[in-house]
Parts: sequence; C-alpha cells; structure tokens
Amino acid sequence: MHRKPSRPRQEWVPRGAFPIPMSIPNPNPNPNPNSRPRRAAQSPSPSDTSIPQLVQEIQDKLSRGTVECMICYDMVRRSAPIWSCSSCYSLFHLHCIRKWARSPTSGDSSAAVASSSSWRCPGCQSVQSTKSDDLSYLCFCGSHRDPPNDLYLTPHSCGEPCRKPLDRSDPGDNEFLDRCPHVCVLPCHPGPCPPCKAFAPRRPCPCGKKTVVRRCSDLTSPLTCGQVCGRLLSCGRHRCEKICHTGSCSPCRVLITASCFCSKKSEVVLCGDMAMKGDASDSDGVFSCDSMCGKRLACGNHDCRDRCHPGPCGECEMLPVKIKTCYCGKLTLLKERESCLDPIPTCSQACEKLLPCGVHQCGETCHAGDCPPCLAKVEQKCRCGSSTQTVECFRVSEEKNRFVCEKLCGKKKGCGRHRCSEKCCPLSKPGGQLAVDDWDPHLCSIPCGKRLQCGQHSCQLLCHSGHCPPCLETIFTDLSCACGKTSIPPPLPCGTPAPSCPHPCLVPQPCGHSAAHTCHFGDCPPCSVPVVKECIGGHLLLRNIPCGSKDIRCNQLCGKTRQCGLHACSRTCHPPPCDSSSGSGSGAKSSCGQVCGAPRRDCKHTCTAACHPSASCPDLRCEFPVTISCSCGRITASVPCGAGGSTSGYHMDTVFEASFIQKLPLPLQPVEADGKKVPLGLRKLTCDEECAKMERKRFLAEAFDITPPNLDALHFGENSNNSELLSDLLRREPKFAMAAEERFKFLVMGKPKGSASSTLRVHVFSHMVKEKRDAIRHMAERWKLTVHTAGWEPKRFVVVQVTPKSKPPARILGAKPGVPVPPPPHPPVFDPLIDMDPRLVVSMLDLPRDADISALVLRFGGECEMVWLNNKNALAVFNDPMRSATALRRLDHGSVYHGAVMIPSNGGASGQPVSNAWGLVQKEGAVASKSSCNPWKKALATESESWGDATLPQWKGNEVPPISASPNRWDVLDSDASSNPVATESMDGQNVTTMVDQNHGSLSSTAQSVSIGGSEVVEEAVDDWEEAYE
Repeated sequence: MHRKPSRPRQEWVPRGAFPIPMSIPNPNPNPNPNSRPRRAAQSPSPSDTSIPQLVQEIQDKLSRGTVECMICYDMVRRSAPIWSCSSCYSLFHLHCIRKWARSPTSGDSSAAVASSSSWRCPGCQSVQSTKSDDLSYLCFCGSHRDPPNDLYLTPHSCGEPCRKPLDRSDPGDNEFLDRCPHVCVLPCHPGPCPPCKAFAPRRPCPCGKKTVVRRCSDLTSPLTCGQVCGRLLSCGRHRCEKICHTGSCSPCRVLITASCFCSKKSEVVLCGDMAMKGDASDSDGVFSCDSMCGKRLACGNHDCRDRCHPGPCGECEMLPVKIKTCYCGKLTLLKERESCLDPIPTCSQACEKLLPCGVHQCGETCHAGDCPPCLAKVEQKCRCGSSTQTVECFRVSEEKNRFVCEKLCGKKKGCGRHRCSEKCCPLSKPGGQLAVDDWDPHLCSIPCGKRLQCGQHSCQLLCHSGHCPPCLETIFTDLSCACGKTSIPPPLPCGTPAPSCPHPCLVPQPCGHSAAHTCHFGDCPPCSVPVVKECIGGHLLLRNIPCGSKDIRCNQLCGKTRQCGLHACSRTCHPPPCDSSSGSGSGAKSSCGQVCGAPRRDCKHTCTAACHPSASCPDLRCEFPVTISCSCGRITASVPCGAGGSTSGYHMDTVFEASFIQKLPLPLQPVEADGKKVPLGLRKLTCDEECAKMERKRFLAEAFDITPPNLDALHFGENSNNSELLSDLLRREPKFAMAAEERFKFLVMGKPKGSASSTLRVHVFSHMVKEKRDAIRHMAERWKLTVHTAGWEPKRFVVVQVTPKSKPPARILGAKPGVPVPPPPHPPVFDPLIDMDPRLVVSMLDLPRDADISALVLRFGGECEMVWLNNKNALAVFNDPMRSATALRRLDHGSVYHGAVMIPSNGGASGQPVSNAWGLVQKEGAVASKSSCNPWKKALATESESWGDATLPQWKGNEVPPISASPNRWDVLDSDASSNPVATESMDGQNVTTMVDQNHGSLSSTAQSVSIGGSEVVEEAVDDWEEAYE
C-alpha cells in the first residue's frame, strides 16, 4: 500500500525576547505597534531537540535574569511574582499586569467580547477574561500557586510534569479532525508545549476508500488518499471527479441541453442549477420558461392558463361540477349545465365584487369577465404631502400616475453642505419616510473633492459630513530632507512630512554670515547675527540688531525740514522723503500741508490755516475757545476768542458776536466808548446778586477773623471726582478730615527735633473702613505723598510716606485763601481713631544689603504685616504690643517707630513729657541714660513714661487687659515665655514674680512685685524694662 509522504514539521520562530512559533496562530490580527518585531530563526540548533527553541530561550533568559517586563521596563527577577500570557508567552510582573488590567486604556472595545472585566495583553493584544483582582502568581502549568524559588529548577516553575493538553484548538465543523488526547510530559516550563509525537487512531479518508495513519501533530493538515472522490453529486446524475477531499462536494458543473416543462424553449444549463434532481427524460423538461403553459386541458375545449410548470395540468375551471352560481355568486343555477362550453347565466343584481383598489365594490350588473376599473373620485396626496388633487380611484394605485407637485424641497442633504433641489421630496417634512423601492433624494451624489491631509490627492468619496478619511496612497521612494543627508526609507503613507535634519543649512547667506539654522525647504529665514544698523530715517545707530531685519525704526520724531522750509516733519522715524511730491518750481517753496502755527498779531493764539510759505497769515477771526468770567470769578462761560478778522467788516462781526451773546448766562459788561474793538474773549460777564452776597460774606469773615472750612480749595485746579469725595467727607466728618490734613501738614512742612532726626518721614493710620481709606488716599495725593495699603479686612490700614516730590497743595483745608501757611510748631496729638498705636509698629530703617530678616519671618510669621517703603526701609505692624516688644528686642535691625503725632502723659500736667515723630523730650530732672545702654531701652523707657505711670498694674484674673494678647503658635520659641503659669527669677537678691497667661502663651500683665522680708511692696518705677522682664 503506497503512502503519501507526510508534511514536514514546522519550525519554531523566535519573537524578539519571547519568540512565537510559526505553527501557533496569532490571536490578534492587528498586533500592538509598540511590540517588538519578529525575527525569524534561520537554522535553530537547540541543545535538546525535544524542547522547542522558544522554550529554551525563555528558560535561558529567566536563569540569567534578562527577561524584561513590557510595562515597567524592569528585569523580571527570580523572586518576583509574575504573570505569563497564554497567547504570546510574554512575562510581566504581577503588580504591573494588575495595574495594566485596571487602567481604562487596556479595555477591549470589540462587540464580541465587550465586558467590564475583559482587558488586552500588552504584548499581543489578545483579550483576557480574568478580572484584575483574580490574577495570582501561578507556575507555568497553573497547578501550583506561589511556586517555590528553587535554584535547581527553572525560575517560577513547580518542577512537576506540565500536563497541559497538547491540542487546544477547536475542530469546529470538520468531522475529519480529531482532538489530540495526549498531554505535555515535559517539566513545568514557560512558552508553548511541543507538538505531540504520538500516532493518532486510524481513520478512513473522506472518500472512504482507504484508511490513513497519522501523528497527532499532523491532524490539522488535510486528510486525503490521493484518489478520485467519486461521490454522487447533489444533482443525482453525476459523480465528483476531484481528488479525495474534506467537506462536501461542489455543485455539478456539467452542461446539458434541456427543454422547459411546456416544451416551448430549450437551453444549455448547468446540471447543478436544474430544479429536477435525479434521472429525468428529455420530454418531461427540466426548467420553467415563465410563459403560459397553453397545453390542452382534459376537457378538450380549453387550454391551460398557468405558467410553465412540471407535471400534468389541472382541471378545467368551467366544468359544470365547479360552477353552481351566476358570475356574481348571488343566484344559484336552477338547471345544471351539461358541458364546460355551456354559457353561465347572469342575474339582474349588481356585481358588488371588491375591486382591485380594495376599498370600493363593482357597481355593474352581474357580468362575465373581470370588473372594470374603479372610477370613484378620491383625493390623492403628493409625495411630500403638501398638495392634493381629485382623481379616479384606479389611478392612485398606478405607479405611472403618481402625483408630484412643483414644490422644491430646499432641505440640506445628508452631507450637510448641499441642499436638496428635488420636487415634491417625501423627506421635506419632519417624519417623512421613503417607500421601500424609492431612492433616497437626500443622499448627496456630488463627489467630495476636498484636499486630503497629504495635500496632494483629493477625496474620492461622495459628499459627506465630518473629516475625510486619510489618504490611502503609498510612497515607494526615499523621503529625504533638503540637503539629502537625512532620509526615511519606503514604503511610507502619503502625506508623511519630510524628516527633520539636524545638520546646518548649506545655502549661502546673501549677507555673508554663516547660517545659524538647520536644513529646511523653501527660503531661508532672515539672518539673526547681531550687528550695528542705522535706523531707516538716519537718526541713530542701533546695536544688537538682527542682520536680516529691515525697515528698522527708532520711534523718534523725524525732525527734518519739510519742503516749505518752515516746518519740521512731525512723523516718527520713516523712510525718506518726508513729502510725497517735490516743489512746483526751482527755488519756489510749496506748502507742506501742516498747520501754520505762527503766532497771531491780535491775540496770543496761533494761525490755524494750512502752511503758506509764500504768503502772510490770513487775517481771519480767531476761533480758539476761551473762558470768560465775571469780576469776582464765580460765573464763567466759554466763547471764541474773536480777535482779528478786520477784513470781514463791522456788520459780520456784530452778527458773529450777537449769536454767542444770546447763549451766555449773563450779559456782558459794557466797553469804553473810545471806538476800539474789544474781542469777545477779552470781555467780562456782569456779576449777579449771588456774587454780591459772596463778596459781603468775604468782607465780614475778614473783619471778624473767621476761617470756615474752605471747600472751594478742593476745586482749585484738582480732579473733580476727588473734590466731590473730599467735599462730602468734610461735610459729614469735618473732625476726621481736618485731623488727617493736620498730619499731612506736619509730615510735609514740619521740622524734626532733637538727635533722632531722620530723612524718612512716615505715618501709619489706624484700622479703617474702605471709605475712610479712600479719603486718606485722595488727600495724600493732594500732598504728593506715597500711599501703601496693607492688612486684611477688617484690620486693613494705610501708611503714607514723604517723598522728594511731596509739597503742599494749592489750598490747605482750614486755611484762608491767599494767606501763606507757616510750618506747624508742634505735631498733632495722638488720636486712637486715626493713628496706629506706636507700640504695635517696629521700624527697620536703613537695612544693609546683606540684612537677614528671616528671624522675623520664622518667629513672627502671621502675626505682623510687612510694609516695604523702599528697598532699604520697612515697617512691621503687629496686633499685640507684647509681641511687638519681643520683636524689637530680638531683631538686629529693629528700632522704635515715631509717627507724625505726639503722645501726652496720662497726668495731663503741662510739665509732663511728650514724644513726637522725630524727637523725644524727657521730663525735668530725669537722669540721662548712659551712652553704653541699648538705644531701644531709652526709647522704651521714655515711651513707658508717655503711656502711663511707671508702676505697672498688677494682673488680675477676672479683669480684661487693656490690650489683649492674641494667641500665637510661635510663642514657644520665646525665651522669656515659660510653660509654667508663674515664673520666678532672682534679681539682685530679690524674688521677682512675673505672671504668664497659660491660654495665650504670652505676658498678660506687666505687674511686678518685690518680696522683702515676707511682705510685698509694689515698685513705683522701672529703670530697665529688659532686665525686669528677663
């Protein structure tokens, strides 16, 4: 028995780090583009021929620790839990694959396996149905969880037999394909199992003539004996002539000449397409010609009226046995007919058979044959339903008589660009539907023709909505850069941009410089080398101008003499010439078109006529608007100047002045009768009664030396909005406005006293509402003071500072108009409603460049507001005087703040000391401090005298301190604040007890008691504040 040679065994082809055998189909036809490319093994030479090459490679890489996880790009170690894909056999870290399975990008969007738990393998994109939470660390065969880390075994292997089925394919409908019943006998291993080498049971070939023996690995190859099939085809007349094959035989393709059933036609047809199966004679026919049969019926009188059909014809429909009534069926025949040729009697009643329209009945008398067409009048609607007509009923059902109106559709087609121009369109109205056999009029048949993204081809689809599909053309030539040093090999999709070349441009530059840009297509960009260039007007030489720059302008006025010879060009730097046209003749000067601007002879205004170099200024009436007023200046009006214009005549001047005099609020004062003409701009208005009243009030105020708040001073050449705001404030709160004005006056006009003079004059106002802060700002602007605003609501405050430009305004609130205001001898008295408490402010003046204020930021951050006056001076405004005193004592550059006010003693006697902004006055008889003392101690000692008695009040638990200390988390850093509620220290052999508030963490009282011989005596004075509190 001859046996056909078996098919050669397939070779295993590696896939990058994890090669895939060629005999295993790829589960995903579209692999991941980021996956590694396959490389075919030319001549594999495994050490063990029974183990596939892919398995050997994976085992070798696992042993050397060179397997890379595709997700984290880290090496897969021997001790790391892993997960292996059953399709591509790629290895991943277990935590990496769990994170990948939970990510939205790993989900599978195909309709066949759409599920919330399905995800794709990163290597081969095969769909995995295991949930991310169910993924666990298993050995390669899947029989053991968390396999042991044995150095004598393959990493992640359990060492037991694999026992996976060698054939996991689905046989489908192939009845000749059996599944391999054997399992893998290798130890637990990565990668695919080797093909089965056992023999499968004997099976007959598809044609059944021979019995074939094959290996299990060859079950997927076609099974055939090599002989002719010989099975009977579906036609039942011929046998299959193909070689033994699997599956059903193809239809019979034998050509035969046969006749139809009625024997009228004969054709050459395929045997498999014939309706008759099995043996059939030529006289019987084998197909239908779809024409009327025409054979004589058994009655011998009538012919068969059916279509060409197989078998004998039916009985005659006119036999007496079948007809028992008249044509309409209402009257039964009394006498039976004897033959099919006997006539059928009719009755006198209406036929009333249902007509073909299906709605109406036949109205004719009982008759033979078919009923006539339905002639009932009905309304027929057009296709779009907008028009109707009355026609016969039978015309409605006829396709050729469909009613089409003349109305155009006008709606947009499906493309969204073109409109339908069809008449009587069935889709013109909402809800319109098409018939089954109608074509869609809104399907746009115009070619799209848009340029595709490649820029070279046009869209070949019909007009559509949305973006055009990408170009499907392919480039089969190298795509190179302009210089040709960089290229991309084909094939490439059409529209691929040229590669970016890192090499410099080789095109020589017209300026001679070397190119500073890379290789490119098209014109080179302008040269960017910095050079010295002259502006286009020839005014300046500009440095560091790019070499390729053109039309450089310096933004200065041109200044060149125009063609008139009188005016300079007022345009900014521009290319020459300044005038569009040259002079009319040689040596003649022509007008430049600018305004003349020469001073007039009759008034102080200038000539407004166009440039006239060859003629004198025209004597025209001056039209400049001027303001005239009454004698006291209360009433004003705007009128034209009116000077000049002697050539216009007396009558014209009179009419001109009369037209403006009628619009004035008051008549003009009369002029002297000397015959000279007085221009309208030099005349004055007549004062009214209100002017006389104001004049009398002024005389009375001067006589009785009364100085009322001068509200008019706010309107003396100042902003009207500011004037209205300050006027309203002065009416509502005159005390506040005058107090603020006094502080501004002392800041700008006052003189420093004593040795504490400083060039920096600043004043901090107390916390105010926004309206008062705005008033302070507007008033400070009148004195040209710098305004700083800091803090947060409701503790927002304003700081004003004197600058070199500060000066008194034209009129000062509370001063007489025209009377000079002398410098104030003394500063105003401290007012807590206006001024900030000096104990809350720490000055940092003349800070050196290397000054470090980190101590203030670290220890007192959040407790103070920093106000920087300039780059060398700053103020720190606290909310707690104790914290301010601590900062003054701890900071290296801190000093006492002095505003523009003086602080009187609580005693109120004239002999008590006062302190002002720039000098400290000590009380009489006081002992001067030593020069070696800390300067802040002197200021603080004097300040204690100014603010109250030297004897500090004793702290009481039920009383609220004058200025409560705010809680501060930074108090734990203060050395003088102890955690104990009462801190006792030794000073000169005496016990000094300082009360500390536990709730606030700061000094809540400044009481001091000295224990002498068991009795307490309250001291009357404190010589050293720092020593007492340390």
